[in-house]
Amino acid sequence: MLRIFNQKEIPVLRWSSPKPLNFRPKLETLFFLCIGLILFGLGESLLIASNLGASPWLVLSQGISNATKIGIGETTFLISLVVIFFWLPLKQMPGIGTILNAIIIASIIKLSIPFLPTPNDQWIQLAQTILGVLVIGLGSGIYTEKI
Repeated sequence: MLRIFNQKEIPVLRWSSPKPLNFRPKLETLFFLCIGLILFGLGESLLIASNLGASPWLVLSQGISNATKIGIGETTFLISLVVIFFWLPLKQMPGIGTILNAIIIASIIKLSIPFLPTPNDQWIQLAQTILGVLVIGLGSGIYTEKI
């Protein structure tokens, strides 16, 4: 079996925060967190614009957006706030990474959707979907760290 599938914990990167729930991370940590979240949001936007697929979180956001006529960026942010709110009875406190996740990803979705192509050709849609998944993976790899 491939070693990659045996990974049991989040890898520690050079810019990783030394402790979880850190509200005062190093500047380098904050920089890479924001870059990763921007890429993640851009990848999600590519999926939306491709009209060929979406992540589970986006499917929920799209459904609420379509039903309420509220923008998908706004619904993504509101869903994030609701999830964070439900952490409180579980005595789970969000860190700066969780808060920035809600703000940055929703903002990037809202800002980038109007500028992305919405192709009609199925092969271009497929290419845009694959690109979206790759950009999400890159963003996740950059920001997945203990902050």
